[in-house]
Amino acid sequence: MENKIRSIVFSFFDMAKIPYKEIRKGVWVANIPETEENFFGNVSLLEFTFQRDLAEEHRNVELVCEGSFLLRKIIERMSVLPRVSRVFSKRIPETPPQSLTVVTDSSYYRSKVVFNYKVTFHCEQNKDKLYSVLADTAFGVININDNLFEVDMNEFSETPDSNLKIEDSGYDILKLYMEACQRLEDEILTDIKDLRCRNEEKYNQSIKVFDDYLDEQKNELLKKKENVSFHLYFFQKEEEIDKMLANLEEERKRKTAELQDKYKVKVSVTLINAVVLCIPTIGAASSKAKRTISSKL
Repeated sequence: MENKIRSIVFSFFDMAKIPYKEIRKGVWVANIPETEENFFGNVSLLEFTFQRDLAEEHRNVELVCEGSFLLRKIIERMSVLPRVSRVFSKRIPETPPQSLTVVTDSSYYRSKVVFNYKVTFHCEQNKDKLYSVLADTAFGVININDNLFEVDMNEFSETPDSNLKIEDSGYDILKLYMEACQRLEDEILTDIKDLRCRNEEKYNQSIKVFDDYLDEQKNELLKKKENVSFHLYFFQKEEEIDKMLANLEEERKRKTAELQDKYKVKVSVTLINAVVLCIPTIGAASSKAKRTISSKL
């Protein structure tokens, strides 16, 4: 959970062009521009952490966690930034899913959300893949597609029907984002394992070639060392050989580390944007209501 919240906060800071850095383990500081000071409670320097125990130790350090005031404000703010958009379905109101409680005979918009991601596999040759995750405030994550979601503006509009109330589910959308990230991680796990398996094989092949070469050089030096006599000149020669052997071992360590880094698989997941799909629904309660059916239709 902490990593997901950290991703949201840092994504927000990046979009708002607010610089931040880690000043000590687990504690971060953000330099708030004058234009954003009001949003952060009229402070120019914000110290924050995602760990409750650190916040309890330092009174001046803001705790950012699930349900915290600052995180709620950030989620609200992200809904009006370019990377988050909201569109409204033109369809007639649909019957509510069984997981929602029917509390009224009127209709309003409930939310589905599409999260578009770019996943980068950092390895010998970087590889990018695009994914979209469709989630619902009633059902959670519905499906994951190997492509970006594009809104068909023939079916949606940027302007809502003034007769329909809009579901206020910012906090539920945050939880959907957490769930979508976890499901996406599960989805790409097989790709990561396959890449690691292939790269491990390449690493073993490369390191064997290099080890064989160094071992050959080392054996030649050891043979030369065996042939030296006790003359002073040969003592000096033996010292040179020992130094060359030591250099070979240092080169082995350096090359091993270099190849390990070359064939190591790292993965970064970037949220490109999120689209809130507002769906007209007949008489459904907001997602904060009990998720059971109590039909009055």
